[in-house]
Amino acid sequence: MPATVAIVGRPNVGKSTLFNRLVGKNSALTDSRPGVTRDRREGLVRYGSQEFRLVDTAGLEQSPQTQLQNGMQSQTISAVTSAHLVLMVIDGRAGVTPLDQHFNELVRKNNKPALVVVNKSEGNVGEPTWLEAFALGLGDPIAVSAEHGDGITDLLQTVTEFLQLGSSLYGLSAPEEEGISIAILGRPNTGKSTLFNALLGEDRVLTGPEPGVTRDAIHINWTYANQTLRLVDTAGLRRRARITDNLEKISTEDSLQALRFCNVALLIIDAVEGLERQDINIAKNVAQEGRAMVICLNKWDLVGRGSKREAELLTKIGSSLPQIKGVCVIACSAKNKTGIGELMEQIFETYRQWNRRLNTSDLNRWLASATQHHPPPMIRKRAVKIRYITQYATRPPRFSLSVNRADALSDSYIRYLVNELRETFKLPGVPIRMVTRTGKNPYSR
Repeated sequence: MPATVAIVGRPNVGKSTLFNRLVGKNSALTDSRPGVTRDRREGLVRYGSQEFRLVDTAGLEQSPQTQLQNGMQSQTISAVTSAHLVLMVIDGRAGVTPLDQHFNELVRKNNKPALVVVNKSEGNVGEPTWLEAFALGLGDPIAVSAEHGDGITDLLQTVTEFLQLGSSLYGLSAPEEEGISIAILGRPNTGKSTLFNALLGEDRVLTGPEPGVTRDAIHINWTYANQTLRLVDTAGLRRRARITDNLEKISTEDSLQALRFCNVALLIIDAVEGLERQDINIAKNVAQEGRAMVICLNKWDLVGRGSKREAELLTKIGSSLPQIKGVCVIACSAKNKTGIGELMEQIFETYRQWNRRLNTSDLNRWLASATQHHPPPMIRKRAVKIRYITQYATRPPRFSLSVNRADALSDSYIRYLVNELRETFKLPGVPIRMVTRTGKNPYSR
């Protein structure tokens, strides 16, 4: 396992900006308002031949007042406890504050080695704070500007030197294999984060009754049934017309980015509220991106046995999502941890179908039968001939039809072929792409 480095500090000192600078991409959400980060966010940092896992944490007040703030504090303490090195970030423009002293005590109580990072020190702005930071007793402070990149090389050099000295204790390894990437998607307050925690078997992300608790897309490497996985918890997706806050816009884009790069999209639907228009919109986005999809009816414990809700939802989903006909729907309760095993089995099965490659001879025998049963309609009294079919890619399965007139096949006939192919080769819940092409006429000039 790579060593773990945690970034801690009070609100609005630039922890997430420093996180993004070190991992080399804009992973964590940043904003001028304090308190943007809530959950722990992880990223892999490579510097030369060394690498380490970096953890971004929430900026906290000394005395949390709400349940959410208590949860944020617990997440930060957990990050400090599991870290091999702590980067305590202070604001170079504001000086060392009593709250900085509080975080200093937190690090000391956990007996963790730490470096003081004086951020926002572009030019000579942070020099007085840099001198003041010696009083924290954590060694030589390092002045940086996460926004402009000043001092980042010095910081990385110091961190990697420390980790090399401690490599006999926790070692540095090659990057972990990410495996199957699963993104948990859905409307706000459908139980995505509760399911995320239930799958991991720990309170890894914050949960609460109020919508919008999750802001960042949280990525975790995980192993289930000896299979390496990458699990992603995302913020709730509302209709774009209802999004007015800039922070929510960024959070929504973060969730959509997780969708674009996942293998399997796990769409969470509130079993009590039932299927809503936004659920259909999210499912259509999944189909358009070509991701495999499994639908989870969460909060099933509140619906009760013998309910007709599942059958009703299946009917509605089937009529609303012809692009991914036969998508699997699993009823579960994230709160009670029921249905988790069945859900994971279906995710693995859908992933296998998404990667499936069909034999060309089997495909062409199917094509001959399908076109004989329902021939392509004639165009201007001329027959449309489909010569053969090949599968040219997977993830999702993609097929090419060789036709004498490529523009002659209507969308409705292609949909017929897709549905027949899905039914014959058992490809439920997987987007299928089918394109047409015309062979070059050797007699044309």
